[in-house]
Amino acid sequence: MTVLAAPVKRGGLLFPLPPSDGVSPAAAGLREIIQEALSVLAMSIAVRRTAEASIVELRRLQRVAAEPNWDGYGALALDPRSAEQALRFIQALPTTVPVPDVSADPDGEVDLLWQLDPTRTISVSVGPNGRLTYAALMGTAQSYGTEWLANEIPQPILDSLTRVLH
Repeated sequence: MTVLAAPVKRGGLLFPLPPSDGVSPAAAGLREIIQEALSVLAMSIAVRRTAEASIVELRRLQRVAAEPNWDGYGALALDPRSAEQALRFIQALPTTVPVPDVSADPDGEVDLLWQLDPTRTISVSVGPNGRLTYAALMGTAQSYGTEWLANEIPQPILDSLTRVLH
């Protein structure tokens, strides 16, 4: 996993545009231009690969963990809503963030993990309603909490990612 050269900033290129209050023809035209530019960027190999590996792994995980007891230890089936929320989270990741490891939690949620070494790691568990439970270890410092996924990744999680990856 590579280390970031700059702080993690909001705004994934693959995430849908937030709603706009603009109703004029100019606002509609601007929305169309921005959406077209985002489509072109999403098709570029560099941007697409940022999320593609995680999305492929998420889809594989949905097949593997579709039934209860998929792990042989009584785990709940992966909740399809958790997978869709995880997809939204992955798509919202800034392109400067390394691809996370994707796994299923025994409680039916999706876990996204970035681990540089045993003392620099962050895990984000994505629930079916967009609840993000995270824990990070940055040397001797810790960060943890619960946030909610809306139109972008919550700032406390981005801050923890920045600290772990630098």
